[in-house]
Amino acid sequence: LTKDPALQVIPGRDMQRIQCYFNLRKPAFQDVRVRQALLGYGIDRQAIAKTALLGLAQPLWSFVAPGSKGHIDFGDQFPYNPEKAKELLREAGYDAKNPLRFTIMTHGAEAALPAAATILKAQYAELGVEVTVEILDRPIFLWRLTRARDWDQLVNFSGGAFDIYALTRLIDTRAGNNSPNHQDKHVDALIDRLREATSEEAYLQAGHDLQRYVTENMLYQSVTTLPFTQAARKFVKGYGSFYAYNRFESTWLDK
Repeated sequence: LTKDPALQVIPGRDMQRIQCYFNLRKPAFQDVRVRQALLGYGIDRQAIAKTALLGLAQPLWSFVAPGSKGHIDFGDQFPYNPEKAKELLREAGYDAKNPLRFTIMTHGAEAALPAAATILKAQYAELGVEVTVEILDRPIFLWRLTRARDWDQLVNFSGGAFDIYALTRLIDTRAGNNSPNHQDKHVDALIDRLREATSEEAYLQAGHDLQRYVTENMLYQSVTTLPFTQAARKFVKGYGSFYAYNRFESTWLDK
């Protein structure tokens, strides 16, 4: 695309992400030490971004991407630290004699997903965790995710969102998807604070509190951003992406 002089290429903001959270219906993942070991300290997000996404992505811990309003970077709080991850797994009862075993479910609709899942498998192996990667057709993947809900960990991509509230339907236990199948009512209470905020300051604070709680407890995590680009002929004016979609009200053609 960049070699075509008739095209304008517009990079999108980092609002999409690759997710890697656990199914909290499964007993092993109801232990926060296991989640922090495997989603916090035990994976090298930089390596995944460099290898699976050719260095075009950036590491991401939160479910709120950096291009979205209110994003917090948790890299300093959860640096890559395999020894810390092993320590937490031992505390949770997993070691060489009793290794943790599970399956990562993903699909091939986005080419980076199988690569990311395979890298996760290799990084988990260094912690003594035995993982199988299952690559499904996307319709079957979505049925397993939303209907059967019989998976262990998934690797998936998400759409973009302007701010944290647009994503709360994915973690509210009372409505929406509740994608990680959690039953933490404090999350619901934090969502209500966000919904009921009467000022910009209160809204941002509620969003930050929700984001911190979800990330510190590793309830619904990301591994990297998911970069994208869009292109248009140069005679198309006002075309520019700030989101996953364009606002064509501001796009025109000269007569």
